[in-house]
Amino acid sequence: MFEELLEVYKDKVAESERELEENQAMVGLIMAVENMSKMLSMKQQDVDLLGRLIDQVDHLSKEVADLKSQMKTRQTRPSVARTSKVGEGNALDGHTETLIGLMRERPGRYTTSELVDMLGLNKTTVISVMKRAAEMDPSHVKLTQGKRRKLYLSYTPEDQDQGERTESDSDSDEADRMRLELMSMT
Repeated sequence: MFEELLEVYKDKVAESERELEENQAMVGLIMAVENMSKMLSMKQQDVDLLGRLIDQVDHLSKEVADLKSQMKTRQTRPSVARTSKVGEGNALDGHTETLIGLMRERPGRYTTSELVDMLGLNKTTVISVMKRAAEMDPSHVKLTQGKRRKLYLSYTPEDQDQGERTESDSDSDEADRMRLELMSMT
């Protein structure tokens, strides 16, 4: 009988040890899950912080690009701007003379957006300046309209201009029609 009691006692001790080991394993598992949860929440905070930093860098890069554009504009037009300030008092004519001077230095075809960057003016003012430039120097400056009402201003130097003078009068009719359309746009 004593041996039977001893066997039962050993079985109960073994069962208690198993339960103790299971409880310890369960506590370890719960602590591991809790640690993983803390790590995930910290990583989420890091991701949020990183997202905010990326947004700030993006915003700053746009500001730097704007400042570069303004600096480039200021560097390209100071000599022309000084001479135009001495001339007529009308601001539009001053901007127009500045534009013609810039285009004389670098002849070519310019879009409205490019001229906005070059002159540092808003789009509406640039369109008015483009029209005025075509009126002030029609022999060199041509205003044309492309697809989707996109405006182009071209400057043709005097040496290239002589070849174009031999074209027919239909081009001048086309230019008059284009001017009327442009005036109706603004």
